[in-house]
Amino acid sequence: MLAPVAGAAVVVVLGLLLVLAHLAVIVALLAMVVAGAGLTFLSDLRLSLEERMAYGAVVGPLVVALAQCLLSLVGGLTLGTALGGLGLALAAGSAGWYRGRRLLSSEWVDARERWGRLEAWPLLLLLLVCWPYTILLLARAYQVVDGSLLVGNIGVYGDWAAHLTYAGSFAYGDNLPPRSPIAPDQRLAYPFLVDFLAAGLVPLGASLTASLVWSSGLLGLAFPAVMYTAGRRLVGSSLGGALGTLVFLLSGGLGFVRVAGDVAHTGLGALAHLSRLSTQDPEANLQWLNPVLGWLLPQRSVLLGFPLALLLLSLLWRALEDRGPTARQAFGFAGVLAGLLPLAHLHAYGTVLVLAAFWAVFERRREWLTFFVPALLLGLPQVAWLATGAGGQPRWQIWWLADTGGHADGPLWFWLKNLGLFVPLLLAAFLWRPALPAQSRLRLAPIWLWFLIPNLLVFQPWDWDNTKFFAYWALLGSLVIGALLARLLSRGRLGPVVAAVCFVLLVLSGGLDLARSLDQPLNQAQFADRGGLETAAWVRTNTDRHAIFLVAPEHNEPVPALAGRSVAAGYPGWLWSYGIPDWQRRAADADRMLRGDPETPALLRRYHVSYVVLGPQELGGHQANAAYWNSAALRVYANSTYTVYRIVGTG
Repeated sequence: MLAPVAGAAVVVVLGLLLVLAHLAVIVALLAMVVAGAGLTFLSDLRLSLEERMAYGAVVGPLVVALAQCLLSLVGGLTLGTALGGLGLALAAGSAGWYRGRRLLSSEWVDARERWGRLEAWPLLLLLLVCWPYTILLLARAYQVVDGSLLVGNIGVYGDWAAHLTYAGSFAYGDNLPPRSPIAPDQRLAYPFLVDFLAAGLVPLGASLTASLVWSSGLLGLAFPAVMYTAGRRLVGSSLGGALGTLVFLLSGGLGFVRVAGDVAHTGLGALAHLSRLSTQDPEANLQWLNPVLGWLLPQRSVLLGFPLALLLLSLLWRALEDRGPTARQAFGFAGVLAGLLPLAHLHAYGTVLVLAAFWAVFERRREWLTFFVPALLLGLPQVAWLATGAGGQPRWQIWWLADTGGHADGPLWFWLKNLGLFVPLLLAAFLWRPALPAQSRLRLAPIWLWFLIPNLLVFQPWDWDNTKFFAYWALLGSLVIGALLARLLSRGRLGPVVAAVCFVLLVLSGGLDLARSLDQPLNQAQFADRGGLETAAWVRTNTDRHAIFLVAPEHNEPVPALAGRSVAAGYPGWLWSYGIPDWQRRAADADRMLRGDPETPALLRRYHVSYVVLGPQELGGHQANAAYWNSAALRVYANSTYTVYRIVGTG
């Protein structure tokens, strides 16, 4: 009897300690939500209270990160500029709260009545499903055990290393205007705003790893509420919005069939520790990794891109319903917000602009000018910055990955096994009139272009990056399917059965993979050992912020990932996929220098290297020559596994 009580007490105490340790960060995140919710009043649109708060949880971080970035261009990222950016957003939000004080009163009454009638139950159930999973997944993202830094998911191990590198370059490396910390002679041609948001939490007391967890946590908790509330507008159904959100978050193909085979062969024990992913297996040409594991967790920029695209489309949808004097204000607010998108997520910006252009053709109104002018004036300079840093490489590739890598699936079988019933149900939703309101069918029909064009052209060096286009088709298409399922649930006795079977088949593979992601023994890995953490800490406090380091071109090398310093050449996979010129030569030159090649002095000058790090990665897979560096450079730091050298004659 005492054991559960003691366990609960320990959890409560640990929770309180966590809150106290990060009180400034938590207050800042809450302030962002308050500021963002206030800013939505500047649209002059009447929204539900749920929309107001959900949208504020995304708009606030966007505006705060932009304000902090602009202030930091002048004064660097410090406690003063971090608080200054937050203060500017709060000031603007306060103006919105004051302007919308009359709307707030009626929205509060409306929300109280709807919740009293339990009309918002789909949102409540959705959050009861999504929030515990999000918290548990992110709580395991980083853990320090016995002096080593462990990660709890492959997406954190891989992709978050890049986000650590970018956020660290802002927090510790004074990287403004942004240059690529893994190729310092190149612009940072990556939508970096979500990482600047994380970096802005470091002066408030968060560690670099914690800053990624906190920022992802705020946006991750907001996402299902944003998708649900936007979905209610876009497909005209509360239940459709909730079901569509789950269809997207749990989506997958027919990979569950293989799990069924494993269960038939070895028994139910196969479910305890799933041996493989159900939504991704290149050998079987399963390429559609579940959206949570493929996008929302690893590609942190989509945590801004997806919800901002949804809420902007929802705001435009609401503005089109308004024929009164507030319409111009609503279109203008949406235009300004859209113009802030590129540095958050370039594909979201393109999606909103192109879809809005279709809507402008469908419904010609003068107010569209007040949307497109600020959207283009504010957005295009950012697009130019991102586009000139590292270009894409469009090329024809019919049916995307259906017939590559030795496979010959063809489009029908490829998409059926990767997405199951998704495409047939999406087609059915557009063709069956009761599924969607006529306005929704017309306005959302262009989303098929986000499916058809990436099936013909590949836009980046890495074929799989086409999913950044498919993602917005899936995002909006899931809401359409959600509306179809909601309609089926109300159609006699057979409709609910069909809806239930379709829903299970849509989400079973993704659900299995999400459950697998919480299996700690399967997912935990070491990111850096004790020596790596100690080296990163020494580098942060004892070297110039702008110094360039020679390290092994690996994704989890501690200096770029944890110390915020730029390196001569980063992980080749990133250099290649970002379109960095001569990525192979850069990586090869790093190895040549580490081995003490005769050309090393000239290469050090070419890459402006000030420090060299020799650790397990350099000495192991990259065969660094310790004897060469002991004679050619000055050893300035060493611990049990790492040694740092300074090139004589540099800082």
